[in-house]
Amino acid sequence: MKKTVIFILAMLLVLSSLTPLQTSAADDLTGYLYEKEMRELIELGVLNGYPDGTYQPKRKVTRAEFAKMVVKSFELESQVQSAEFTSAAATEMTFTDVPMDKWYAVPILDAVKAGIVNGYPNDTFKPDALITREQMASMVARAMKAKGIVTDLKEVPQLAFADTALIHNDHKEDVRILTHLGIIKGNENNTFAPKGESERWMVALLMLRGREIVFPPVPKEFQASSIKDGATVVVKEFDTFSEAQKFVAGSSTAQLVERSSQILYMKGEGLAVANKFTEVFPTDTLKTDWNTKYRPYVTANAEMKYLGATDKYVKVELAGKVGYVPANTVNLLPKQLLTGQSYYQMTTNGELIHYIYNHNTKAYATAGVIGVAPEAFQAGAKYYSWDGANFTDAAGKKVTESHQYFNKLQLATKTNYTAEELDRYLKEAFPYYNRQVHGKVWTESPLVGTGEFFKAIEAEYKVNAFYLLAHALHESQWGTSLIAQDKKNLFGLNAVDGDAYNGAKIYASYKDSIIHAAQHVNGSYQKVTGTNYNGSFLGNKGMGMNVRYASDHLWGEKIAGHMYRADKFLGKKDLYAYDLGITNTPGLNFRNAAGATGADTVLYKTPLAGIPVVILGETTVSGAKWYKVVSEDKAYTEAFAYGAGSLGTYIKQLPLAK
Repeated sequence: MKKTVIFILAMLLVLSSLTPLQTSAADDLTGYLYEKEMRELIELGVLNGYPDGTYQPKRKVTRAEFAKMVVKSFELESQVQSAEFTSAAATEMTFTDVPMDKWYAVPILDAVKAGIVNGYPNDTFKPDALITREQMASMVARAMKAKGIVTDLKEVPQLAFADTALIHNDHKEDVRILTHLGIIKGNENNTFAPKGESERWMVALLMLRGREIVFPPVPKEFQASSIKDGATVVVKEFDTFSEAQKFVAGSSTAQLVERSSQILYMKGEGLAVANKFTEVFPTDTLKTDWNTKYRPYVTANAEMKYLGATDKYVKVELAGKVGYVPANTVNLLPKQLLTGQSYYQMTTNGELIHYIYNHNTKAYATAGVIGVAPEAFQAGAKYYSWDGANFTDAAGKKVTESHQYFNKLQLATKTNYTAEELDRYLKEAFPYYNRQVHGKVWTESPLVGTGEFFKAIEAEYKVNAFYLLAHALHESQWGTSLIAQDKKNLFGLNAVDGDAYNGAKIYASYKDSIIHAAQHVNGSYQKVTGTNYNGSFLGNKGMGMNVRYASDHLWGEKIAGHMYRADKFLGKKDLYAYDLGITNTPGLNFRNAAGATGADTVLYKTPLAGIPVVILGETTVSGAKWYKVVSEDKAYTEAFAYGAGSLGTYIKQLPLAK
């Protein structure tokens, strides 16, 4: 049994405005030719009835309805519930004809994350348009690929329909696969009718045929498989995971343990790629440790380093830290089967770009320049990093440790830019002039005039105005998002991943939104005793605000990128304005004076190692080095920490990319 790993393109849809009804012997399915098949999907929750009690098996299906059926049929619905805040880049709808207050918005957003459908070139989705046969083929094929079902195209014959030439090139490969698998069929006259429409009973048959492949009954649950010619080949089957893993461990040919075409264990190197929202747990019990503030979560397509697995969990490295995720929340990709991987690259002018690989679409994307490339980089070469600071080459050899300044900047600092300069950036760098974004053609930059608010709030709450501005730009897409337009909410506050628009908090003004954001990050994320404190800097899923603020594992990097690009535009007044260090031990005391001792001199402790600090000066007391720093406790302007002496080094210089 051969399977070729194929990964696909991201975009889902949904239907759920229809009211689910109980089946009955007197409904319009009774006695219908395909009653059994339709009732099976009704039982699974894939098909819903209509308010008048009918199921209308011959009713034609829209794009939104079909997408909902695909999501439900192949169990690809989002289960994101715990993210208090979420990146607009990951959750804001980009289709101009899919407002976030419509019933189908969340399902379509789920589709985008799962990588199942595309919109049209003009950024529309046409949810109410009738689904065509070729579009159905692509949605189902991509959903199956997203579930890890793969087909070796070398074994699939070319299409031989009389109207093959009428099938759009974007859909031909998917039609070819589905017809080969018997999931979709042609007509009696040997035509496929790619632009033809479908009725609900037809869709029911299609979904059930696909489900038979995605969720097949197998004689034995686990398979020990080898890798050959870019495909996995079953070597032997087993009743238990432990038996299969033991066989693989001692085998010279088998490298993998699979279950229902899903790789559960790899003997060699590879990636664990999230296939939906998942918590990252501290132990293999898969239980949250509420005594620690390190409780990260990630969304679909997040890459993690594979460290080991059982049929229950996968051991991973995320942003330099080890954790465990449920086995069904990630796809394991052996190194031999990788079609791509996210990487960093230096531009010809010495700047750094992160190319992010989508393992469903097999395409790269980037948020743009994110900072200065490390000195050790060579233009054009690819570099890899799990935490954005420790880089290896393609062979896995370490190249350098080099941190991005804005990503590690303590956010109790002040920007050197004035309110007028912030407004100038908002006006002159606005990227959407005369473009339609989220249902509106923008002739003005909507956030111009907020500079004074950011600066005033910086002074009052000790939250860097440049950071707040970058955060707002990222979350609100420069103020164009529907949440920003309709609710004056610039930070995605309360916009949980599962229902971003409806969950988002409403504000009377942009200023109120900025104030609330400053208050919240102060209280929860930038306060040493705060619930979500992991250091008051942007960071990643290992350290910093990104651990708990957003499900997007690159949220901190993206906001730091906004800061770098804005700083470059305005004259580079902020980059390297402060000298940055980093703590080297947990529980480090920060005191009211250099050389001070005793419990009464301790202003606060940093509970974790790896917290960046802004060094304002240094002095030597009794042979020991002390650092004067910007206080992490905003009740104080400055604090002093024992940096190095006979007992060791407690604060070291942070190696920055320069």
